[in-house]
Parts: sequence; structure tokens; C-alpha cells
Amino acid sequence: MSKSYYDSYESKDSCRRKSHKHHQNDDEQGLLAEFDVDQSPSVPVPTTGVFNMASAIAEVDVKVDDYDDRVSLLATVEWSPTDLPLGVTLAALITAITGAAAGIVIPLTIPATFRIWRRSSSGTTLISQKTDESGISGIAILTGGLVTLLFENVTTTIHAVDTDPSKGENEYFLTIDLGTFAPGTTIPGVAPTLLGTITLTPQNVVSYTFSAAEIEDNQNHKKYKDDKY
Repeated sequence: MSKSYYDSYESKDSCRRKSHKHHQNDDEQGLLAEFDVDQSPSVPVPTTGVFNMASAIAEVDVKVDDYDDRVSLLATVEWSPTDLPLGVTLAALITAITGAAAGIVIPLTIPATFRIWRRSSSGTTLISQKTDESGISGIAILTGGLVTLLFENVTTTIHAVDTDPSKGENEYFLTIDLGTFAPGTTIPGVAPTLLGTITLTPQNVVSYTFSAAEIEDNQNHKKYKDDKY
């Protein structure tokens, strides 16, 4: 009995699946043939110290097996500052701003500083530091006419390369802290200590992805670790 069209199709489809499976297991899979980077400042940043673990958003571990290897680091963080009650009415706020003295800086954003640290046998080293800002997204008028500032959700992406990781185990930490306001920053008409109550912690993070990839010297395979939330 001759093969039907469907028998022939199944035979060809089986060959395709076998061929595809062979391709997935090929030694060339995941090969990073060449990698180069140009970044400023060149990392590791010449700043060492001990970071506050309470500021840590995520952690990934990479085992480096050669002194010439590098580690590519990628972080994406969605975050938003907590709403800020001003304790004054909108009319009082406008009056205070209108009569403000020259030289003051009225903040319209909340700055955040993100850092990537490496902890290894050589100690703790700052690998990268980036600053981003969340702007005012709205002004909420609450009971009694008091004003609360609302802030936008921001997605911050950081890509850095550790050009000098330690051989062996390397732990990488992603942290968030409140950034620095410009000198003279104040909000007219509100309590002078209000800005000092603003904080940014991992509780302000909505979601994140933090990954580290070991880049082998020459044409070896890269190793990949991932931490998602």
C-alpha cells in the first residue's frame, strides 16, 4: 500500500522536529563571539564602601572562572515616590509661591539614585551609579482643601559592565536611595522640615528585573543569572 499524503507530511514534520532539536543542542547555541564596551565613567567606579542592605532591591550571583572575563549587568526598575501631603491649602500654597524670595528652588521632581554594587573576595565595590527623577503627576485636593502631591511612575534602565570582576563568586546588588536636591530647594508655605521626610526605599519599587551575564574572554560561552519580580 502506497503512503498517503498525510503519512508523507507526518514523516517530513518528524524530520523537521529532529532537525530543530539538533539545532537547539548545537554547541554554537548562546555563543557570544565578540563583546566590546565603551562607558563613562569607566567601571568599576573608584569608590568603595559598605552599602545599606535595607536599600537593596535585588541580588544576583555570578561565578567568574577566568581573570579576563567581564560581567554585563542590566537592571530595569519601575518605581514611584510616595504621595506627599503638604499640609496647606492650594490657595495658601499659591500665595506662598507668589511671595517667595529670590534664589529659592521649588522642586517639581523627586530624584532617585540607583547603584549596582559588587561584593566578592576583594571587598565591596561600586560598579555603577545612575540618577533618575519622578515628576509631579497631579495635585490632589483633600478634605478641608489640603493639598497632596502625586508623583508619576517611572521606569529606569541601567546597563553597565564590570570590567574587572574577581575570579570566583561575585554578588551584585541593586540599590535605591533618595537623590540629592539642588541647593536652596524648598517648598514655600509648608513646614521647613517637609523635604527631610521624603525617602525612597525598595517599598517604592513596583517591579524590577536585574540580570548579570558573565562574558567569557575570546569566544567562550556566557553564563546567565536572572532575578525577577
